[in-house]
Amino acid sequence: MMYLDIIKQYSRQNNIPIYLVGGAVRDILINREVQDYDFTTSCYMEVAEYFSKNTNGKLIKLHDDVYRVVVDGMVFDFSNFKGENIEKDLKNRDFTINAIAYDIVNEEYIDVLGGIEDIKKKIIRHTSENIIKDDALRILRAYRLKGELGFNIDDETIELFNRDVEYIEVIKGERIVDELFKILKFKNSYDYIQMLDDIGVIEKIFPIMKEMKRIGKCKYHLVDAYTHSTLTLKFLEDRYQELYNTKWGYKIKEYLEENIGTSKRLEVLKLAAFLHDIGKVKAFKDIDGKITFKGHDVTGIDEFNSILKRLPMSNSKAALIKSVIKGHMRILGLFKQGASDKALYKLIKDFGINLPSVLIASLYDVLATRSLLDENGESDKYYEYVINLMDRYYDYINKKDSFISGEDVCSILNIEGPRVGEILERTNELIFRNKINSREEAIEFIKSNK
Repeated sequence: MMYLDIIKQYSRQNNIPIYLVGGAVRDILINREVQDYDFTTSCYMEVAEYFSKNTNGKLIKLHDDVYRVVVDGMVFDFSNFKGENIEKDLKNRDFTINAIAYDIVNEEYIDVLGGIEDIKKKIIRHTSENIIKDDALRILRAYRLKGELGFNIDDETIELFNRDVEYIEVIKGERIVDELFKILKFKNSYDYIQMLDDIGVIEKIFPIMKEMKRIGKCKYHLVDAYTHSTLTLKFLEDRYQELYNTKWGYKIKEYLEENIGTSKRLEVLKLAAFLHDIGKVKAFKDIDGKITFKGHDVTGIDEFNSILKRLPMSNSKAALIKSVIKGHMRILGLFKQGASDKALYKLIKDFGINLPSVLIASLYDVLATRSLLDENGESDKYYEYVINLMDRYYDYINKKDSFISGEDVCSILNIEGPRVGEILERTNELIFRNKINSREEAIEFIKSNK
């Protein structure tokens, strides 16, 4: 590798040992594509500057003892030893499989904790008793590595997680959110949520879940609210691809695979499905033995706003989750009571681009519930109803985008300002109601507003 030769050259010229460490070494040993390269050396700043100059890379100071160089889309980090020398550095890392160094000049591995053997056995094992006290995010990282690598976590390491789980409470929320969304990338993230709950992590991240385990059973639910929430997530993960076989399946697929920041929309929807009923704790009422959670969509927004204070995320991610919390019961209400075109159009206006997420979450929420009840075909009926709403949404979006735009209104009527939006809104509603079925008809309607 050309870049490695540049670092070797500096090491030889200055007689300074430089080591490749961390996940890069692990991934090389298991023939996995390396995403980022981490080097450790006592002259980390000088090596980083030399490397950036000779590669025309962008030099970034991350911390006082860590410099990053980005070149050709690749990331190279240069840091100081975590200790007096490389041996002590390795002992201060998280797991033995990440505690292997490669001497780039002598071309030999340094493995003081048996990491190479653990890689062969596919075991994730802690390097010391203090790894969680030093950084409790390592618990989430261990389960993420388990999913990414297909390794098992050592039993004694799991016991260590159990013992020190409370330290997760002092970790910055941004770091937790980042690691959580990496876990939600897994096809079976439901299983990992369950594993994390088994050792007490979920209640530390989302304290509301402790209360949700105590409430939720009622006429419509045979299990507690937490169990139902995880079951909704499982139904979503297991079945969402069936939506790809519907009329607008290719659009749904594009929609779920769109990026929202560093995550796919599907991954954000998974978290929304898991959190959709968090308002039930505050909405819980026992009226003469009758359990009700009326208004939990409203209290759910309040609860999620509290969560955001601890676990901040982008506005677009938060908006999707809030839409699901607020809207999942509304879809069920329309199903039970019937809905006019006016009500359906208001649904689109209220949720916009997040409406497909609301529909999908509501679908698997209801299917998860009905799977435990004598449902009498209700699941099939609700599935058909939601798919019909999805078809109407995409039919409308397809027509609206091809029929007319705000620029058209400005040009046809030679106007500007709020009236453009008002006329466009009336036009769009008629398109949704199938009263306007072509661009020509849309233009004629706009002209009638002179």
